[in-house]
Amino acid sequence: MKGILICIVALLILSACYHSDESSQIQSTAHKSEVAQTTNDNKIVMPTNWILFRGENDNEPIEYLENMDDLNGDDIINTDSIIDKLYVSEKGDYPKDELYINGILFNGSHIILCRESHDSNYLMVKIFNLSTLQKTIEFNIPVTTDYFLISPDLKRCVYAENGVLYQYIIKEKSAKKLADLYNHVTGFANLKNPKFSPDSMKLCLQSNSYLVFYDLVNNKKVKQVSMGTEGIWIEQWLYNDLLLYSSSSNNKTYLLDLKNGNKRVLADVTGSLTLTMDGKRMVYLNSQKEIEQHHINTGQSVKYFDVMQRLGYSVAPVQWIQTTTDLMKYRKSIPAQKIVASSTLPDQAGNSYAARNIMDGDVSTAWCEGVKGDGIGEWIKIDFGSMQELKGFELINGLAKSSKAFQANNRVKRMKLEFSNGQTMMIDNDFISNQFLDNPIHTSFVKITIEAVERGSKYHDTCMSEIRFF
Repeated sequence: MKGILICIVALLILSACYHSDESSQIQSTAHKSEVAQTTNDNKIVMPTNWILFRGENDNEPIEYLENMDDLNGDDIINTDSIIDKLYVSEKGDYPKDELYINGILFNGSHIILCRESHDSNYLMVKIFNLSTLQKTIEFNIPVTTDYFLISPDLKRCVYAENGVLYQYIIKEKSAKKLADLYNHVTGFANLKNPKFSPDSMKLCLQSNSYLVFYDLVNNKKVKQVSMGTEGIWIEQWLYNDLLLYSSSSNNKTYLLDLKNGNKRVLADVTGSLTLTMDGKRMVYLNSQKEIEQHHINTGQSVKYFDVMQRLGYSVAPVQWIQTTTDLMKYRKSIPAQKIVASSTLPDQAGNSYAARNIMDGDVSTAWCEGVKGDGIGEWIKIDFGSMQELKGFELINGLAKSSKAFQANNRVKRMKLEFSNGQTMMIDNDFISNQFLDNPIHTSFVKITIEAVERGSKYHDTCMSEIRFF
């Protein structure tokens, strides 16, 4: 439970970590992944805009990255897939479920994983390079830590323990007391929600209606600023000394220029929003709970049709990541050589419901069975053409091209999986991601048979939009 608490707090407070061999390189290219890069063969690589989302439905919470350059909202990466690949890369000799994501650097170059074991009296922090999948460093902090975050330059860590905030210099493996977080008279938290400056030299904390700033180089408090309103919450510290904060007392979000003290209302919402580090674009949930991107300087807005919302999840943006790192490698699937189905719904109004749609990489297309009734007993067979090792699969159930289509048509509630090695498995489709926890399955094909359905509001056609085996 404590690991979940630390994860929730830390994902809201951008994290990273440090490795001495990479330090100078990362410092000199702090913003490199956020701008276009030229490769060795003189090709221009533009950064991709990803948003880290958190969502939940009646069955499960989910965290995922979504490509915001795709207006259809179809390019998503479940963060569990990232953990899976990094765990394999590390060749971990411990249970994988001891790992969880603490944060992702805002330029998408590195990710921080935490390992918490019941047998250990410390929390193990691991930093991985997302391009190479290699772990760059590992260090420990007390398991009694309430929360921690790591500076963007990957040199410092601050963590809270027993009402005290400590600054930990990772290279030196030394910690110093930075601040008392509690008012010892009232017993309530006096300082909370720390945020690093983009240059990692300063730290800001909130105290009801005040912002308190610390000089990390000299390990001391330097100033306190009254914000004139209570219930403030620091959202982000952006480039050019811009601070994004919200106030629960008036449900507004502000952009504060720390250089001159000027502030302006950015949105009549609190929470559920994130900005690019240059402060020019914002993604937020509007009053209809739709995902909307707003260009702050031009006033132009565009809506996104998030696939998880189509599936009935409540979602919220957590962090904007602009990167040239190829994150799509974390969503690669074992390819199919041949896909056949027992029946297929005939094409309608230019829409195909062919068997091949289930692995075409497009969640707006689907395979739908074509018999009268709910399709119980209908099947689809995915042939890999050779023996493969399957560790699990992800399924986008139903007809996910829109919320209306998803609700109108049947979804698979229970299905039987049959494999070429003779194994069979019954799956209740309560979750998007399903892993074969006991042992990987070695097979040349998977046959999926519909055993039970969740009825649609209008049609009895049972559909599956996309499946990915890994």
